[in-house]
Amino acid sequence: MNPALAHDLESIAMLGVVVRPLLVATLLVGLWYALARALLTVRQRLLTWSVVAAVLILWLATVWTFAALGLFERAFERAPGAGTIAQGAILVAPTFLLVVAALTILMQSRTIAAAIDAAPLWWLVAYQGYRLTGFIFLPLWADGFLPGFFALPAGIGDALTGGFAIAAAIALWRKSPWAQPFAYAVNIFGLADLVNAITMGLLSIATSGAVSPLLMYPLPIVPSFGVPLGVIVHCLSLWQLHRRSRTSSEGAAQTEHAVQSAA
Repeated sequence: MNPALAHDLESIAMLGVVVRPLLVATLLVGLWYALARALLTVRQRLLTWSVVAAVLILWLATVWTFAALGLFERAFERAPGAGTIAQGAILVAPTFLLVVAALTILMQSRTIAAAIDAAPLWWLVAYQGYRLTGFIFLPLWADGFLPGFFALPAGIGDALTGGFAIAAAIALWRKSPWAQPFAYAVNIFGLADLVNAITMGLLSIATSGAVSPLLMYPLPIVPSFGVPLGVIVHCLSLWQLHRRSRTSSEGAAQTEHAVQSAA
């Protein structure tokens, strides 16, 4: 392996050793806090938190192991009659199904809905601040190992999402009048960035003359864990904002009706 490429991947791996467990821990601490604020029984809180914790930890451990063993790289080895794009679609499909299944289960759960309603609005938005680490793609582009059409939008888009998310979280915390529309915009921008990154990543792999660095440890963990987790959190944040807006509208309507009745 090229020494410069090995150095870049090693630096990214070291960052991931810190960031990925921290992401899981942050989610679990926040979930526990939200469940504690909701009007739930101890059994409901413990069961929900334990299931989510088990799924997140198992998911990360599995993907991390597969990436370390080079299984993603082997899966993309060209086979007769199978193009890289098609192979990529086969690998992305389980992740897509996982996201759909996870969101369906979470949004049908009354316990999760209660936690979402109890959690501060800024929390899920602030979580996307980790996307500032998207700069990891830029050194690989600067050293000539990744094409600009993927690395630049992915790296810059992630960094912008992280910065916007922190700004939106502060605005929500301060209850600024423009905070909720801004939070909606940040979530939509972040989702679009993730979709673009996956699409351009597959195209980058397909057009690479040699084995793409995106298939080398630790980068496969990004599309198989980081990206789908980011999509799930974005969708939950949008759901929370919608539920909170609807509750506020219903409360305002009830107050107006009460005032009119009293008059």
